[in-house]
Amino acid sequence: MYFLTEIRVSDFESGAVSAQGRFKVVSPCTDAKSRDSAKVFKAVKSLQGDDQRQALLGLKKLLKLAQLGKPFNQLSDAKTVHEAFNPFYCDVTKKNETVWRYRHGDIRILFYYATDKVVLLTHTLPKRTDKLSNKDINQAKQAVVDFLTASRTAAGLQWIE
Repeated sequence: MYFLTEIRVSDFESGAVSAQGRFKVVSPCTDAKSRDSAKVFKAVKSLQGDDQRQALLGLKKLLKLAQLGKPFNQLSDAKTVHEAFNPFYCDVTKKNETVWRYRHGDIRILFYYATDKVVLLTHTLPKRTDKLSNKDINQAKQAVVDFLTASRTAAGLQWIE
């Protein structure tokens, strides 16, 4: 079973309402009963000091871009949003898949455009070098493969509200 929750602007701003036609930004969860188990929340909590503050601000800005309903690279410059690494062949879809990178300060948020205007957050990390490590690349690829595999099984995706 693959647990998933939507990350909303209201997670960061009280009273915020989600727009119609927006991209739905989602994160895998580790616990079927808790939105707080979203991997993106855990990744941000594991960061220290300014990195954690920048990650929270970056997520909030990414969510606001998602409200506009257009691909993020159409709303930002190429330095802020671009392919994180070369597209990779996915055995699940039998085609090349692309993981994107959103940059906010020294924070990278990696994500994948899924079907139906869903954006899967795959990884959040501080930017310390110009290139992603093989470990970070493999982690992002695996997140995409896990999501795509779950979305095609009988058990499928279980949404946590």
